[in-house]
Amino acid sequence: MEPKGEFTESLWTAIKPLYEKMIHHPFVIQLKNGTLPHHCFEHYLAQDILYIQDDSKALEMISEKAPSHDEQTFFKSLAEDGLETERVLHDDFLIHFKISGTKGKSPVIEDYTRFLIIHASQSSYQIAAAALLPCFWVYYKVGNHIVSHYSKNNIYQKWIDTYQGEEYEMYTGKFIEIVEKLAAVLSEKEQSQMRQAFITSTRFELHFFNESMQEK
Repeated sequence: MEPKGEFTESLWTAIKPLYEKMIHHPFVIQLKNGTLPHHCFEHYLAQDILYIQDDSKALEMISEKAPSHDEQTFFKSLAEDGLETERVLHDDFLIHFKISGTKGKSPVIEDYTRFLIIHASQSSYQIAAAALLPCFWVYYKVGNHIVSHYSKNNIYQKWIDTYQGEEYEMYTGKFIEIVEKLAAVLSEKEQSQMRQAFITSTRFELHFFNESMQEK
């Protein structure tokens, strides 16, 4: 998924070093090779469910800030789809991978979701949108990398398959277009604030991989 203009090009340029670290991260390498220790994947999946719950809340919040009906509907749809994804992960994937779930958020997910909720509730619509974009765009790109390089007979095949899908691709593309449009009418200072929010969220995505690999 490519940038949709000058501003989103600047976003991707800003986080490209982080993206390179992600696709060369032991978590991603071992996931695509099928050698990731189960306890690392267990931590990641259980925490991802908690992340999605709050991400959906944040998306619902910014849908209420959106200036147009089209964007209100778009972000509301993302929030609803996130809750459906959470249900599927909880009811299907935890059972499939024999994962019991978790009683609370890990340090990284606690900080990440707090960051998103604060932006969604307190920041401008534009900055909040930029903060929420990496979950879609960066995740989509990392997922495509995994799909393109995974080993056959991978024990995590069921999870890897979730990275594929035309609907997710469509959502991601439209989200990038919205952020590009929002930035076009802002000052350089406001664009810088959007960029910083985007970078910080991307950094949290990388920290989540680090945390998952440190689980015992």
